Amino acid sequence: MVMPLDTAPGPSPDEEAARNMEISHNFLRQAREELAREDLLQACNKTWGAAAYAIKAVAEKRRWFNDADWKLWEAASVITAEEGDYSILAGYSAARQAHYDFYHHEFIAIDVRQILEITEGLVSKMAALLARDDSPNYVSEEIEGRIRRLQNPTSTMDRDRLASGRKPMSERPPALPPGSGEPPAGNGTGNS
Repeated sequence: MVMPLDTAPGPSPDEEAARNMEISHNFLRQAREELAREDLLQACNKTWGAAAYAIKAVAEKRRWFNDADWKLWEAASVITAEEGDYSILAGYSAARQAHYDFYHHEFIAIDVRQILEITEGLVSKMAALLARDDSPNYVSEEIEGRIRRLQNPTSTMDRDRLASGRKPMSERPPALPPGSGEPPAGNGTGNS
């Protein structure tokens, strides 16, 4: 039997959803600041973070596990289908390109600015979804299958969260703390 997220110790999914949306808004602000300083690398990174945490916020509200990129993609795809708004998945896809560029450094300022503006729209739509209390629209059995997959723990991190109430991702220490050359024990990656 699978325990729902509501039964896990620690922050409730609603508290985590609000925290994730706050993180998303902070990343948007930081992305704008980095773009103004012409630090395109960091602007891309923060833009991606804003999109990822906005999708995570809605996923948490819907009690979906969201600790992997494929889960965020599926969540964005399901939300797109339910809302009938293809700009949601398009916005998430654009932000994923910013994540790609963080590693490959191919974008110029106008590319980053456009992706940031698209991501701002995505974050705004996800914030509006968090404020709504209505049930999502039924789309198809295929989409329902994706929802069931998102509702079930599929990783060690998911199962640990249910069993032990691990801190939410937003409260875990970074893999490499500032000024440290060595990762701490239990670095929050699920590989202690």
